[in-house]
Amino acid sequence: MVTSTRRHVTVVGNPGLDTLVLLHEDAPDLRADGHFVRNVDSVGHAAAFCARTSARLGHRTRVLGSVGRDVAGTYVREVLAADGVDLSLLFRDPDGTARSVNLVRPDGGRTFFYHGGSHMTLTPPGHLVQEALAGADLVLSTLANWARHVVVAARERGIPVAVDLQDVRDPDDPYRRDFVAAADHLFASAAHVPDPVAAAAGWFRRGPARTVVFGMGPRGALLVERAADGSPRPRLVPPPALDLPLVDTTGAGDSLATGFLDGFLLTGMDAEQAVVRGQVVARVCSSAVGGDAGFDRARIDGLVSTLG
Repeated sequence: MVTSTRRHVTVVGNPGLDTLVLLHEDAPDLRADGHFVRNVDSVGHAAAFCARTSARLGHRTRVLGSVGRDVAGTYVREVLAADGVDLSLLFRDPDGTARSVNLVRPDGGRTFFYHGGSHMTLTPPGHLVQEALAGADLVLSTLANWARHVVVAARERGIPVAVDLQDVRDPDDPYRRDFVAAADHLFASAAHVPDPVAAAAGWFRRGPARTVVFGMGPRGALLVERAADGSPRPRLVPPPALDLPLVDTTGAGDSLATGFLDGFLLTGMDAEQAVVRGQVVARVCSSAVGGDAGFDRARIDGLVSTLG
C-alpha cells in the first residue's frame, strides 16, 4: 500500500551556482572571440537538485554541505530556503561556493565546467554530521570527497543510504568505491557506461546495493535489482509520454534519483513504479531552464496518474 507520510531526508553534498549558457547551435566554434547567447544563473549541483526536489515533494529535508561567504552563497541559501530546505547544517567553504558553467544545447543536452571549491580537503564539523544523521529516514549523498565518511557513519547507524554516482566513466573508479561500499541504492548516468548491467553486477559484488538505476536519456531508465542469488535483474523502463518541452537536462539525473526514492523507499511503491515516478520528476525538471519548473507533490501525482 502506498503511503504519503512525510519523511526526514538528509542530503549530503555541496549546493552551488550554475551559470547556464543557452546556445543557439549544437557545436559553436569556441575559437571565435565571442557568441551571442542567453546566460542564466541558477542554483544547482547535485545536492541542491536533490534537496529542492525532496522538499518540493513534501519531505522534511536538510542539506549537509558547504557554501562560501560570497554573493553566490547568499543566493544559494535564499533559493534553498524558499523551497523549504533546512539550512542549519551548512558550513563554510573558505574557497567559496561551488560553481559550474554549463553550455546548454538547443536539444537540452549540456556540457559542464565544474569548480568544486575545496571539497577535496574540507572536513565538515563533527557536531553537524551527528545532527545530520539524527532522526534521518534516508541519507542521499552526492560525491563531495568529505561525504564518503558521512555515508559510512550513516550505514553504521542502520540508516538507508542512497548515492548519486553521477557521470560514471569507470565503474570501478577508486574515487567512488567508498560510496558504492556504503549504499543501499545507487544512481548513475549510462551515457559513458557501455554495459550498465555488468557495471551494476560489479557494484553488487562490492557493496550492499539492492537497486541500481541508470538514466538512459531518450531510451528511459534502466532498473537493475539484486536477485536473491546476488545477480543483476535488469528491466528497461521506457520514458513517460508527457506533453512537456525539453529545455535543459541539467539536474535531470538528480531528479530521477530523488523521485525514485520518494516512490520506492519513502512511500512504498514497487521499484518499477518508482522508476516511472522518478522519470516524471526528471521530465518536469527538464522542462524549464535550471530545473526551475514549479512543481509540488500534487502535480507529480497528477502527471503519474495520467500514465495509467
